[in-house]
Amino acid sequence: MNLLRLPLLVLTDVFKNMDFKEKFFISLLSKRARNTLKITSVPSEISFHCRNFLQIRLENSTSDEIFRVETEGSYNIGGEEIRLSFLSNTICLQQKTIQKRLLLANCVLDIFNKPTISKSFQNPTVPSSAIKFMKMINQRKLCIKSFDYSITTPSSEFIKQILNECTEVTDSVSMDAEFPDDFVYIPPRPFKTTKLYVIFTISTNWLNLEYFMNCRRITLHIGANSNRTPKSWNTFLRNWIDSDSPLEDFAFYYIERSNFLLIVNGLSNEGIQQRGDDEWIDVKRKNGSEFVIGRNGGCIYIWTKQAHLEHLRRQEQ
Repeated sequence: MNLLRLPLLVLTDVFKNMDFKEKFFISLLSKRARNTLKITSVPSEISFHCRNFLQIRLENSTSDEIFRVETEGSYNIGGEEIRLSFLSNTICLQQKTIQKRLLLANCVLDIFNKPTISKSFQNPTVPSSAIKFMKMINQRKLCIKSFDYSITTPSSEFIKQILNECTEVTDSVSMDAEFPDDFVYIPPRPFKTTKLYVIFTISTNWLNLEYFMNCRRITLHIGANSNRTPKSWNTFLRNWIDSDSPLEDFAFYYIERSNFLLIVNGLSNEGIQQRGDDEWIDVKRKNGSEFVIGRNGGCIYIWTKQAHLEHLRRQEQ
């Protein structure tokens, strides 16, 4: 029986009950098969994880599946011989060439109709591969839900391009990379992401927080060569209080304890409060919303008053 002769309504139900591996094999049969899969596909979330291998999986697969290979073999994709490992919801390509990785990624994306994408790049992936991958996804005008970049190879010539490709990411952007001290980044348009994480970087001077005020949550690890002074932090916090920025959860590490008084100087008419390891001030923003600017150890944080109360309760338990 020719499966593709069935009515689209029936095929939709048939393909809905197939796993990732089965759909992938069907897509290799013909262009017609790929088109039929795309037409009948339901909304999907796909993650791409680039490391020593390229791992592609559906969101409902488990994190340890990569270690339990069910099927493996060589397949002709776009005229190239590619060796793959399979699980029901995961495809793994061990070959490291960016050409074969992009070939496989495009093949998978042809199976689904406008999927939501999560991207992760880790060592030893080279920055040039990351930019090619992101450009490929954005050229397809797909929704990128999250972007995680953890590559410590010096990448100043590509990092601006990579960041530019991240402006449309919707949920979270995480950056862990080496930046030159003199590198400064100005985004071509505001970032849409809800959460921004900049962690364990040698220098964070490239990040002008004024350009990322659209984010609701920012976590920033201050680099050893940071040029941010208590006065500059104080200025940033004043601007935030007087703005309509949606930023409501902000943490920056690691700050000298003695700098806290300078950072919050003049931001509140009330004195500093203290409980346990926390000390904080209450502030009211331009729009009337109430927040807390506090310190715990080497971390300075901004939270809503409600979030801060919940934090204190957890500390007492």
